[in-house]
Amino acid sequence: MLKSRFGLAARILPIVAAFLAGAVFTGPAAAHPHVWIDLKTEAHVDDEGRLTAVTVSWIFDEFYSAFALDGLEKPGGDYKPEDLAALTVVNMTNLAEWNYFTEITQGGETAKFGEPRDAHSTWNEKSGRLTLTFTLDLEDPRPATVEAPAKFRVYDPTYYISIDYVEKDTVRLAGAAADRCTAEIEIPNVENVWTTLPETAFTAGTGTQFGAMFAATATLTCRMAS
Repeated sequence: MLKSRFGLAARILPIVAAFLAGAVFTGPAAAHPHVWIDLKTEAHVDDEGRLTAVTVSWIFDEFYSAFALDGLEKPGGDYKPEDLAALTVVNMTNLAEWNYFTEITQGGETAKFGEPRDAHSTWNEKSGRLTLTFTLDLEDPRPATVEAPAKFRVYDPTYYISIDYVEKDTVRLAGAAADRCTAEIEIPNVENVWTTLPETAFTAGTGTQFGAMFAATATLTCRMAS
């Protein structure tokens, strides 16, 4: 029951499917986003200037938020903690198959994550939007230097879901070496991406990393302690 209603990464979105005659991604030609997420991230760095974890916050659009929470009770004007917890569990379980839509690379190698922690969902009555927050720990953190910076992107490979930073400076820094680190965000121009796509991108059945072309890249570098 919950999976059919809340399975974000599984693409089980009956309301959207009514418009698409099926919510399954069939190729980049149909890859305009149908769910929109505002993104905030926090990079955790230790005293050696290593990126040890990333906290990700997704603020879902009003349409998806209303759909996901439809039918749930709001005693006292807020949703029950147990219902929000159940929604979190289902979404995190489904997202595991997609590596939580998060990619971190350093020195050309893709980092591996441990089990996500501190996952929770919150509701903002004023904005009418649902937020999912979770933290991913890196299994093998390394110093984020100018020569080998840590780069991370958060995106849906199929571009069914658009995940964009609220502002360019929304990567927060936390941890012992936060004052020695900087994080810069490069946001691609969506119109330029569309107009420069190769013809192969519009072939059905290809482009499993289609969403990567639209993803913002955050680059983290840290100075070593003197």
